[in-house]
Formats: sequence, C-alpha cells, structure tokens
Amino acid sequence: MQPFLPGLTMPPRPTETRDARVALARYPDITTEDLCRYAKFLGASAELLVDSLFMRFGERVFPMPEHERCDRALILPDRAPIRIQVKTRHSVTACGDYVFNLRQRSERGATGRGPYDSCDFDILAMVVLSEGVVRFTADWHLRQIIHASEIPELRRHPRRSLDAALARLGHTDAIPGNWIDDLDLAA
Repeated sequence: MQPFLPGLTMPPRPTETRDARVALARYPDITTEDLCRYAKFLGASAELLVDSLFMRFGERVFPMPEHERCDRALILPDRAPIRIQVKTRHSVTACGDYVFNLRQRSERGATGRGPYDSCDFDILAMVVLSEGVVRFTADWHLRQIIHASEIPELRRHPRRSLDAALARLGHTDAIPGNWIDDLDLAA
C-alpha cells in the first residue's frame, strides 16, 4: 500500500465512523436510534448542502463557531451580514410533509434548550436532506412546514426562496437581476 505522504500511514478508522458508514448507507431508511446517534453527521451534511447552494449561487457564506446562535453568516454585496440557522428534517408526516419545530439542541440530550428567540438569526434554512432541497425563510414562526408539493419547485428554482427571504428583510438590492416577485412566496 502506498502511503499518502512519505512516512505517514493513515490511522485505523475510529469505530464510530465505521459504524456510521454502515448505518448511514441506508439513509433515510434508518432506525430512530441511528438517527439520534448520528444526528451530528446528518446536521453537518445539511449545513454542507446549504454551503453548496450558496457556492452555486455565487454568494459568500462563512461557518459560525459552534457556540453561536446561528450556523452561517451570509455576506451581502454591501457587506451586510445575514445570520442563517440551518435545520433539517428526516421524517415525514402521513401526508408527506416535513415539519420543523425550532428548538435549540443540547449536548445533554435531544430535548434541546428551548425555542429560539427572534433575534437569534435572520433567515432559517430548512433542509430536507433525503430530497436534497432547501427552503429559506425570514418569516418568524417556531413551527415551519415544507409541503410535499413544494419539493419539485424547490428543486427547479433553488434560489427563489432565498431571494424571497432577502426581500422580506428589505435587501432587494442584494438579489441578482432585481426582485420582481410577490412577497407571499416567502411565507
């Protein structure tokens, strides 16, 4: 076996990542136990999907430190920072919708530290990881829903909800090609 760097051999893969590889190979058809066990892996995956979208949009986005109340900072052309919170859902309701209940996670368990405050972030990025789609919103509700019927449109026009959220915040000047849609799209 050829070492990656002269004199450097890769350490054996930690047990947790070996186990994650087996469990997550079946995602989204995994057990609730595995979903909880690998929540950090899936959360990071959702953040990377959001990063990928921002890169494809030509936007400047930066990860925030773990202790911050938001996950990303989007820097607009006028240098204004927009705080982005990324949330993901893995399970659907009986009618195929994805429901996001905005609670902060906790290192001590899945119950979280309670709901977010409206001053914690500017835009929510809701990720349906199994569908590979993101919906952005600046509308403040502790319970948000992505309806199954929205997913094809989110795939076809992935930037539209971001532009609507920016317009809702009054940043129409940051929208490429000018904003001409109705603000009801951001709801």
